[in-house]
Amino acid sequence: MGTEVIHWLITDPNGTYADFTVGGGGHSLLIWSKLRETGRLCGIDRDPEAIAEARRRLPTRNELWNIQFSETASKLSEWSEQGFSGILLDLGISSHQIDEAGRGFSYRFDGPLDLRMSPAAGESAADLLARLSEAELKTLLRELGEDSQAGRIARAIAHARTAQPIRTTAELASIVRRSVPATAHKSLPRVFQALRMAVNHELAELDAGLAAAWRLLKCSGRLVVLTYHSLEDRPTKQFMQGKVYPPAPALFPYVAPAPRALGRYPVRGPILPSADEIARNPRARSAKLRVLEKIHDD
Repeated sequence: MGTEVIHWLITDPNGTYADFTVGGGGHSLLIWSKLRETGRLCGIDRDPEAIAEARRRLPTRNELWNIQFSETASKLSEWSEQGFSGILLDLGISSHQIDEAGRGFSYRFDGPLDLRMSPAAGESAADLLARLSEAELKTLLRELGEDSQAGRIARAIAHARTAQPIRTTAELASIVRRSVPATAHKSLPRVFQALRMAVNHELAELDAGLAAAWRLLKCSGRLVVLTYHSLEDRPTKQFMQGKVYPPAPALFPYVAPAPRALGRYPVRGPILPSADEIARNPRARSAKLRVLEKIHDD
């Protein structure tokens, strides 16, 4: 949704912008192409391979950092003391992660069961599967995968690992297919999503990223977020609503004034991809774009 991102993100071509999810640099290149000579862009990504690819594609005037959302507030506040005119978060995983078998993000390829966005940080998905109890696995698959077959799949995983550790994507995919043959085509992406989100602490990082972006925006600056499933979209929507409609104090209106809105919606509700875009890029079919403009500091 590059056209929509640019339309809602860039209000000042001389401003300072941040792409919190550089990936391969696609959105960053689009943003950069719309900025004038005094405009500035910085990009971050927790995946060092994404930063390396972006450095090959983006002009050297841009700043790129291999950090995660929870580190952005301190790093970027030093870089732009006047605040940012716009910040983009394109959530989910990038194409280069999905298509590289060695990263373990897809059940379509056989590779190590890793799923870490930063390959050297934390435990892999294989280590996580070996560590969690069957009950913990069930909870993880139900809450982060939203899979109604979580119990059957967790039981099958727990049984299979008594014979040997589950170390590859193909081994895990085979277990899921055997445990829920009728619905494996639905369960497989949910299982891999749940493991990926757990390994990378994605929900906690999303909360940190939204908070950091809001802190870094100047008044009139815009936050644009692309989500791809309900677990990303729900907290994003709630965060934005909390800025547009701050909760009233418990004793309002008797002893406290009504809280003022800190943000506004330049466009209401999520913007969805067009049929033409879905035809060109099927991975965009579940995308939702939300926009929030800052009108007051906290």
